Amino acid sequence: MARLFFTLYIAIVGAVFAIFLTIDQLSSKHFYNVEVEAISRSVNAYKGLFDKIHQLGGEQMMIDSMHQALNTEDLLLKEITDPAILALPKIRDHKMFVQTRFGDDFIVYFRMPDNKIYSVEPNKTSRRWRAEETLGNVYMFGFFSIIALILAPWVYFLQRKLKILELSAIQISNGDFSTRVPEQYKYRVGGLNAAFNKMAQRIEQLIASHKRLTNAVAHELRTPIFRLRCQAELLEYGTSQPEHQQYIEGMEEDLTELDQLVDEMLSYARMERNEEIFVLANYELQDWLNKHRPLLQRSCKKILSVEVGEQISLQFDSRLLMRALSNLVRNADIHAEQNIQIRYFTLDKYAVICVEDDGNGIPEQERNRVIDPFERLDDARTRSSGGHGLGLSIVRGIAQQHGGKIIISQSALGGASVSIYLPLKVV
Repeated sequence: MARLFFTLYIAIVGAVFAIFLTIDQLSSKHFYNVEVEAISRSVNAYKGLFDKIHQLGGEQMMIDSMHQALNTEDLLLKEITDPAILALPKIRDHKMFVQTRFGDDFIVYFRMPDNKIYSVEPNKTSRRWRAEETLGNVYMFGFFSIIALILAPWVYFLQRKLKILELSAIQISNGDFSTRVPEQYKYRVGGLNAAFNKMAQRIEQLIASHKRLTNAVAHELRTPIFRLRCQAELLEYGTSQPEHQQYIEGMEEDLTELDQLVDEMLSYARMERNEEIFVLANYELQDWLNKHRPLLQRSCKKILSVEVGEQISLQFDSRLLMRALSNLVRNADIHAEQNIQIRYFTLDKYAVICVEDDGNGIPEQERNRVIDPFERLDDARTRSSGGHGLGLSIVRGIAQQHGGKIIISQSALGGASVSIYLPLKVV
């Protein structure tokens, strides 16, 4: 982690340095052109004065005047005698020529009336040029020192925040799925902390669900497998035809139960992993319930009634809602005395669909527990009592996929009331 942030720190400072150099080069080029143009104008203006001095005082006085005048501008004057330079077309054919050299150096060549060629260039040893160069270096060093000092604490505190995330991730990888990172401002890295905690919570839920599923599979499969083995052994002893048929039917029922258990576990697993295909469509709830009432009636042996209420326009997945209501109706059929009722209404921002029965109900202290997977009020389940403890968990998963919830309460019929809350507007 320390190496990562050292690299990040160097990269940021380097990026700022590159931006600064680019700006410096662009600005230097602009000011360089301005400076060259200014010196060229000065030299051109001096030429006329030097020509007058040459006419009045002679060549030596002109040369002395040229040196004196240009020295005040921190410029060096030199007479060109090198034949190679004198032969250059740009120098030979022009009265003034500016030659750019490496960096920001330049030389101005100009011809005097006596046809002698002189050069003028900045005097880099003068106090002015040295001061400008020193000032530029101090400015650059100071600028990057300030940038480095500003970035250092920011990178340091960012490193500390991410170190907490790193340590928490290591704890999770070691099996401590209850680990969470603080979300206070001084520990927060944007929305990363909240996203990390959400991920950790989801992982904890999935691992816990996996453990429950693994433990429950052995328990749930043991009973029907044991019955199958017993009935298979009894068939070996040569029973009468009625008994033989009874054992065969019992084995078929156990196989059906195993098949249903596998289906429910697969549905629950898909729900937990959000792998269910989710297709929303708009429906009128009253019409939809009336249409599916015969199918729901076939899910139970008791009297099923649908209480007609207000017309509610709702958006939901028809297949998933049908599965949820079928689970609730089958569950109510196990515990009801005679009657099962479906009713619906609106409450706040939800459409509420209630499945009620006239059975013994669910004790208030047990209502949250029975929603968990493989939890039942009566752990001593038989073929007649049915259920694997997954029905309400699947219903809750379907409601949550729609952005809703389920609530268990006491029914006006005397038994349990399980309500599916679906948002009137799906976000």
